[in-house]
Amino acid sequence: MSVVPIELLLLIFDEAPVQTLASLSLCSHQIRILVFPLRYRRVVFKTNGELSQFCSRVISEVNGGTLIDELRVADHVRHLEFGGGDAEYELEFLALALQHMKALRGLTWSAVFPEDPAIFSAVGTACKSLQNLSLHLEQYFDGDDDDYTSTLFGFKGLTRFEISADLFLNSGKCMVDMIRASPNLVTLDLSLSIYSVPHPKWDIDTLFRSIDIAPTTLRLRKAADLDLHAFTDSTKPTPFRSFLLSHHDKITSLALPAPQEDFAHGPPSLNLPPDTLPVLREFEGTIYWCSQLSKLQVASKLESLTVLSERSLFEDGRCDMFLEALRAFSSLKVLSIFDKETFLSAEDLKAIVDNAPHLESITCAFDGDETAHTIGSQLTCLNLRVLAAHSPIIVSEEFVRTLVEYCASLVTVEDLYLRDYGLCWVTTILRNEGGIELEVSQTYT
Repeated sequence: MSVVPIELLLLIFDEAPVQTLASLSLCSHQIRILVFPLRYRRVVFKTNGELSQFCSRVISEVNGGTLIDELRVADHVRHLEFGGGDAEYELEFLALALQHMKALRGLTWSAVFPEDPAIFSAVGTACKSLQNLSLHLEQYFDGDDDDYTSTLFGFKGLTRFEISADLFLNSGKCMVDMIRASPNLVTLDLSLSIYSVPHPKWDIDTLFRSIDIAPTTLRLRKAADLDLHAFTDSTKPTPFRSFLLSHHDKITSLALPAPQEDFAHGPPSLNLPPDTLPVLREFEGTIYWCSQLSKLQVASKLESLTVLSERSLFEDGRCDMFLEALRAFSSLKVLSIFDKETFLSAEDLKAIVDNAPHLESITCAFDGDETAHTIGSQLTCLNLRVLAAHSPIIVSEEFVRTLVEYCASLVTVEDLYLRDYGLCWVTTILRNEGGIELEVSQTYT
């Protein structure tokens, strides 16, 4: 410790996972003091028991409980993440603990929403300095929707807001008020729906008629259907079109909802200036949106693309439109294809690789007849580092080792088949003088 500068140690510890920090804290008194703030800056709970135990500790410490080296957990928690399990969460207990976490800036809530809206309101009241709020609500509720609207959207001064839920809400006024009360909001991610169908109350033009922010990340996956013909009318701009053109030069990440029209019946052009979205690097949308984006000057600078579709990529000329767009995205490094009916064959994979030769990460569903050999043989020309599959292919040790024979740069292989249930398996490939070792871990999404 006397040889290595404290600043260098902190840089090293800053990259270590929480489990490693816990082990390091047992090494010495001085190291424990150094790693303590890092160990508790982001606290993650998966069960009600973990949450209760943590809250008990926080409340005990601030009420004169035993402290070691005068270190209090509540002083160092900057982000709290909670989700998983089906128990009734002790939110009132959490609200008591939250009021002592003065450094808390982020809250991620992935759980069943409580029946009593007043309970979550108490949590919001305790988080006065919150900047980042992420809500993933796993079931809709019964009762007075307006009460939930006010508790969900009662925050102010946010820089990041994300919500994904099936909600029956009567009014968007509270959400608009919250967004307007957060003038420095840089990430707005709305995915509101009813059983995965776009929510009719969340009309995009109604929403953007009332707000004026300049986000760098704008994601509107299921926020509402979008009327393409109205959007493309440059003589009478819709509120959303006006908003987009006013702030397009700041957006680096964009996700657009599915248009009301089928891609084959959409307008041939969005009538956007060629230099629209000059700093965009990540995009998510349907085949139609991808095709239209490929016509802009920014196409050659796009680095990450997520394709969303409710129908197969290989129906009704979609594939030709998709491959043509890929050719325009000449700097593309990350490609994800998420839809319910597209399963890539080795031949399909080859067509993608031929049109996007700089890919380093691919996420897709593979045809069940494909093997590690037929898949890997199409990837030899890529500097591929990540391959993720969300189809019922058995990602076994043998499967991964075979892929590595074709893809020398491969670092991780992910099995996302159970992603909708919050689970995925990640195989990390470790190379050493004796060959390769595989490290398999289960993660929660």
